[in-house]
Amino acid sequence: MGAQQQIEQLGQRWAQLQAAEPGIRIRNAAQLLGVSELELLLTRSEGVQRLQPRFGELMTALESVGDVMVLTRNEEVVHEVTGPVKGFKVSGSGAMGLCVGQIDLRVFLRHWRYGLAVKEQTRSGERQSMQFFSASGQALHKVYRTDATDQQAWQALEAEYLDLTPEPVVIEAEPVKPARVTDLQLDVEALRQDWASLKDVHHFDAMLRKHQVDRLTALALMGPAWCRPLYLSEPQVQSVLDVVLADVQAAACPVMVFVGNRGVVQIYTGVLERIRRTGEWLNVLDAEFNLHVRTPLITDWWLVRRPSTDGHITSIEGYNTAGELVLTLFGKRKPGEPELVSWRESVRRLESALCD
Repeated sequence: MGAQQQIEQLGQRWAQLQAAEPGIRIRNAAQLLGVSELELLLTRSEGVQRLQPRFGELMTALESVGDVMVLTRNEEVVHEVTGPVKGFKVSGSGAMGLCVGQIDLRVFLRHWRYGLAVKEQTRSGERQSMQFFSASGQALHKVYRTDATDQQAWQALEAEYLDLTPEPVVIEAEPVKPARVTDLQLDVEALRQDWASLKDVHHFDAMLRKHQVDRLTALALMGPAWCRPLYLSEPQVQSVLDVVLADVQAAACPVMVFVGNRGVVQIYTGVLERIRRTGEWLNVLDAEFNLHVRTPLITDWWLVRRPSTDGHITSIEGYNTAGELVLTLFGKRKPGEPELVSWRESVRRLESALCD
């Protein structure tokens, strides 16, 4: 069977699935059909165009269009922020991108392989986006035009970065995830000493690499002075996150919410106001920030303390069944500042309610 015939057949299968399940999201459709989201989009004859793989330049140029909505997700969590992409900078090597502001991103450009300009019809009219994918066709990051976006600037930017002679798309296999290690493979005392000697939370990942240990295993080995698992004591509450978000909401404590995948970490900082649960999903539905968390898929919650020159820095972290970090909350903080008193008070309440 030729490549074009395969594309046509996949498009037919997608159309049949949409007819059977109206409103199904493309990510769910791709999973049911056993393909990537990118492969599904490429079956469309209209409304999908390739973008040049100058992704760092494109992200930098987004400042010209004004407000957009950026979306980053993993299997368990969807993170959406509305605002301008200001001051996006690319590292000298081109491997990293950084944006700090209302839209706050850490971008790992080495994992960005394909980009698409997408137009699609929705109940509220045409929706326009620029979407970026890994070599395996997994969606890493999406940028949506909003009513506040400068439409003329958006069209000009899209036209500038369209790829009129794109290389063929070659879908690669998902990278094999490394196996979890055990404490028998580690010098646990050396790991604990290095943890206690941390001066900056940004050095944490380097410490894990030094000891060749995954994050969740390290937490389990540190002991309660540094790391404590969080459990529900009230059976009527659906998840640890319900308790956490209710506490910071009631205290009007500004938090930093981190969600990421292989290609991006997206951060929102602010007070959370409208929190709603719909079935398995716990949602934050604020004007500039939406968070959607499928809480049954997050199986491990930890309260984590790390030393720094600014005092202990505390996070609440959620992990999926594979031991991958999918959601992190900190109190609002800038380097050189201690944790907020309101965050530490919230942490103390949560520790009392959710720890053995």
